[in-house]
Amino acid sequence: MARRILLVSNFFPPRTIGGAEIVAFRQARELAARGHEVTILAGDQPSDTAPAGTLNFDIYEGLPVYRLSIRSLDPDLNFFWPAAARRLTAVMATHRIDAVHFHNVMGLGANLIPVAKAAGAQCLVTLHDHWGFCLRATRLRPDDALCNNFEECSGCLCAIQPAGGVALPTRLRRDYVTWCLRHADRLITPSAYLASAYEQAGFSARQIIVISNGIDLDTVPAGPKEPSRNGAMRFLCSAYLGEHKGMLVLLEALKLLAENPDIPLGWHLTIAGEGHLRSRMEEILRASRLNDHVTLAGRLPRHELLDLLSKTDVAVLASVWPENEPVFMLEAVASGTAQIATRLGGNVELVEDQVTGLLVAPGNPAELAAAMCKYILNPALAAQHGARNRDRRSQFDEVTTVQTLEAVIDGSQRSDPTIASQEPVVVCATGWPSLEVCTLINHVHEHLYPGPPPRFIWREWADAFVWRDATLLWLWDRHPEEWIVNTALRRGVPVLAPATEWAEGLARHYGAVVLYNTYLEALAAMRILLSMPTLRDEFNRRSRAASSTAAALAPRAAFSLTSDAVR
Repeated sequence: MARRILLVSNFFPPRTIGGAEIVAFRQARELAARGHEVTILAGDQPSDTAPAGTLNFDIYEGLPVYRLSIRSLDPDLNFFWPAAARRLTAVMATHRIDAVHFHNVMGLGANLIPVAKAAGAQCLVTLHDHWGFCLRATRLRPDDALCNNFEECSGCLCAIQPAGGVALPTRLRRDYVTWCLRHADRLITPSAYLASAYEQAGFSARQIIVISNGIDLDTVPAGPKEPSRNGAMRFLCSAYLGEHKGMLVLLEALKLLAENPDIPLGWHLTIAGEGHLRSRMEEILRASRLNDHVTLAGRLPRHELLDLLSKTDVAVLASVWPENEPVFMLEAVASGTAQIATRLGGNVELVEDQVTGLLVAPGNPAELAAAMCKYILNPALAAQHGARNRDRRSQFDEVTTVQTLEAVIDGSQRSDPTIASQEPVVVCATGWPSLEVCTLINHVHEHLYPGPPPRFIWREWADAFVWRDATLLWLWDRHPEEWIVNTALRRGVPVLAPATEWAEGLARHYGAVVLYNTYLEALAAMRILLSMPTLRDEFNRRSRAASSTAAALAPRAAFSLTSDAVR
């Protein structure tokens, strides 16, 4: 059955061409070829003629594309943008969309997901990296160490400062993005590795399905490799020129190759791509006298890259972050090219070690150089591994990928409502949080157990959908805005408030107001409220009754734990 599908991506060809953008475009094109009505909503870089928020329309290779100039890619602002949600709603209404397929949305906003869901559309999200629980999307800490504790977001960024000037604990950002993703019908991960990472981060396995991105085999030549004219071993690396892609590690490996007297001069590496390390890499190549061995080709059009790959013996990917399903390794398979990749993430699903290529330890230039040397000294091995890739390329046919994706869409599999409601939602207000509040929130997972930790969501992000899921309103200071308290009480949401004369008056009239004198008392109160559903139900009942004679529960005596001042 033909569907009206909206594909959403923070960038889209021809403006930006990365792995995720290529996948989004190819899937949109193939779904349109299968008779579906496909529309694109994509982010775009702002300009003098198209400032942030500007929505332009064009046709790209037969696909209607709405391009929205993005206001920011900074983590403070890239995850929540009401203006983008309004544009999404308008496009969905104009085209009567019944299914939305999200790809990367950082820059447009994760809030688009629950908005599309509330509009009645089926919602799928393809996760190309770790953005659903990692603000850096790479799982790498600032020192490039791999993060294995997904609760320690404050270790990378202590606070964010969204519009309005209030500095907020970084955890609030992570919790909001996670809450948004909970409302998708399906989370699609192209690799089993990424599915496992999201499950470790607390996402339900019932929500996740693994579907390879695949590769468009018709556009990738796969004939036997013609040997180079001078017999040199030809390497190719196609990647962003950044630290997480292992560029500096790769250059160190090249130095070791060039300095090894046992290696003949017959080798050459082409690096295709751009990035912030370009000038530094040029300096290193000059200083190391590697220019005869290495060519920085810059960003190449895809047809030129594929043509170069057809003349390449070994594809090299030195990433130090756990890749999902790198397009370059898929292209290596499809083109019958031997592979060298780091033993991380989805690489191990695309490289059959010692069969189609060689896997090496990340961040280890000596091991990378040894792998390259192995092919230089044994060209027949590169041909053998490339031939094995050529034999298995049909396993990654993009046609199969789109058929599977189409079946998921046609199956109209809706999200399990219990997935979104598993974790309690705590709406936070009102003023600038104190250091104690930030510390408590960043470490609350260590204290609120058993059961899943709550999702803390800042009041400015709390629309009707958040309030529907809200378990508690937590007031951080002694000067709350009455409207937010009234909103919570009308919706039957308990209020956790500092003990003031005004709050005590509320507590006398509403049984859903819990008072605290210290932040440790607030933590103790949350632990009791969030772990006792029957108690929460009683609070909700009393709040809805709004009886002026209802006796307040007496939490202060029960939760008097410390003398720390509430600031």
